[in-house]
Amino acid sequence: MEENEREIVLTYVHMKFAHLFFLLFFISSIAQSKKLTISKKPKTPIPEALLLIENTPRYITDSIGTVYIKPSDFNKEITIRHINYKIQKFNNWITQDTLFLEEELTQLNEIEIVNNEKKRKDTRYYPKSSLNNILPENFGKNGSLNNNMELALFFPNENYKDKIIKKIYIHTNDYRIIQDLKNTKSIKIKGAKNSPIKVNFYSVDSIYFVPKEKIFKEDFIITCQNNEEFALLELTIDEEFEFPLNGIFISIKNLTKDEYNNLGIDFPPGIKLIGVSKENKIIPYFRYLHQGDEALWQKYHYLIERGNTYKVGIEFKN
Repeated sequence: MEENEREIVLTYVHMKFAHLFFLLFFISSIAQSKKLTISKKPKTPIPEALLLIENTPRYITDSIGTVYIKPSDFNKEITIRHINYKIQKFNNWITQDTLFLEEELTQLNEIEIVNNEKKRKDTRYYPKSSLNNILPENFGKNGSLNNNMELALFFPNENYKDKIIKKIYIHTNDYRIIQDLKNTKSIKIKGAKNSPIKVNFYSVDSIYFVPKEKIFKEDFIITCQNNEEFALLELTIDEEFEFPLNGIFISIKNLTKDEYNNLGIDFPPGIKLIGVSKENKIIPYFRYLHQGDEALWQKYHYLIERGNTYKVGIEFKN
């Protein structure tokens, strides 16, 4: 055998050995991981359930409700969120193969009887949209938030005295990004609307009317599921609180790159834009995250001047 042929054979053998090594490594990793199925009784798998390990997003169930938990997470608490099921926490789950969630019963909106006619009581609070000033180029599907930015929408208390905040709706969407700056070629990021985002609340500074203090110490992580048009945050009974008289800020920001990588997600969700009327009082603010917790909040003048804001809503408890 000539020297060149011998080198080719050796190269082929080395490649086969490398492939075999990585295959064995992959199989070994799977074998060490814990297979866990998220289901509802009687054993109906739940796809797209978000698993948080000590409040950090780590796993999303596949189409048959399955995830593989890494050994480093074996002794940690799991919190599971899904739009159609109650939020549940699990400890000492390592001996179980299946974790069961309880369905969230959807209550009908309250109905008042007035002059023998049924009237739907308004329990949702959204920015006031306008059909007259919507500009096609800046209405509808929008890209994701800047990774270095935290958004906050100010909701004044307009005739919602004594109302209890129960749910938050963040309307998400897929979007396009420019792939080639030279010829402005773009590609659609499919499935981005189902990527998770972080949500929290801030009290209102009574002097400067900017976000003051977080209502909850840890951010909530929510995701759009089951082909819905929105990501839903539903507060538990212990988390519900009365709509403050001076209003509330709802904050939204992306997960960190490491958190998205842990979930195998490449892009954050887009947040839907709407055109608003002159009577709209739900105002967008933002700040830069790299400046830390002391970063200054400022009005989002770019959106305000265009007559736009993000489609985010509050639902009150009946």
